[in-house]
Amino acid sequence: MNLNLLDALEQVETEKGIKKEEVIAILESALQSAYKKNFGAESPVEVRIDRLTGDIELFERMQVVEEIEDPLTEVQLDEALESDNTAAVGKEIVRKINIKKFKRIAAQTARQVLIQKIREIEKENLYDRYSDLKGRITTAEVIRVVDDFADLRIGKIETRIPTKELIPGERVRPSQLLKVYVADLVKSPKGPRLLVTRRTPEFVVQLLKLQVPEIESAEVLIKAIAREEGIRTKVALEAQHERIDPVGACIGEGGIRISEVLREIQPEKVDLLRWSTNPAELISHSIAPASAVDVKILDEEKREATVFVSPNQLSLAIGRGGQNARLAARLTGWKIDIKPVI
Repeated sequence: MNLNLLDALEQVETEKGIKKEEVIAILESALQSAYKKNFGAESPVEVRIDRLTGDIELFERMQVVEEIEDPLTEVQLDEALESDNTAAVGKEIVRKINIKKFKRIAAQTARQVLIQKIREIEKENLYDRYSDLKGRITTAEVIRVVDDFADLRIGKIETRIPTKELIPGERVRPSQLLKVYVADLVKSPKGPRLLVTRRTPEFVVQLLKLQVPEIESAEVLIKAIAREEGIRTKVALEAQHERIDPVGACIGEGGIRISEVLREIQPEKVDLLRWSTNPAELISHSIAPASAVDVKILDEEKREATVFVSPNQLSLAIGRGGQNARLAARLTGWKIDIKPVI
């Protein structure tokens, strides 16, 4: 039997990225299962596909005996010698099965199994192909938008982003190209599924990496980040070399680098500040865009501090609804009380 497999398998390898040898091994197993299912064979059946011609051959293993007790698994010596002149009682022989007995239904069953296996391998290959996206930003095409979610296409994978994972207040539209953060890649019956969001602080971290080579190369480190999506993000930066201004590197000449980040998350604002191991100095920086007059550490163990600002800076330091003060506290890990200088 020749199914003219080789050309087809080479096409599968080219189009699906599935190795020909891998498919042949799966097909051999599928044909073996199909034969046993349709013919009720009890003897060990082996299917071999010639890698050069595509010819399919079936073999069964039989035990050579003097008297047959189980005709499905045993053969007498005289019959065994017809197919193997080295046969001897007590030994096992492998003899060829007449392929004509392999009915069409068996071949159809094998093809169905093969198709299923190819799909499984295709899903696995897709998973491996996109696994590097986990923890990174990628660009997705918006396919469809409804109230609760938007369907997206990322390469060959379709996924969706729930509305709650979009930046509050933003609206997306079909055909729009949208940057998303890949929080995870999971396996599902329908194939690999990307879990994406735009509401994690890591989204801003990855946006900065895209725009700031010094962050990508680890010459500038993001030591801490705090974010209230759609409102404000605070990022504490530390340079690994004195010659580098970490804040200036992120802003870029004429503000070109930070403007790209802001364009992606608008109307959200981003405060870039210098990291410091000195708590008072870090807390002072953290209330930006307000300026601190003084910082008093009240309890180092409980991490409590008071920041004094000029009266005209008080509302700016606290922020609308207290958001600037909250973010400063989250960024530094300190409980911060903001008071005006009297």
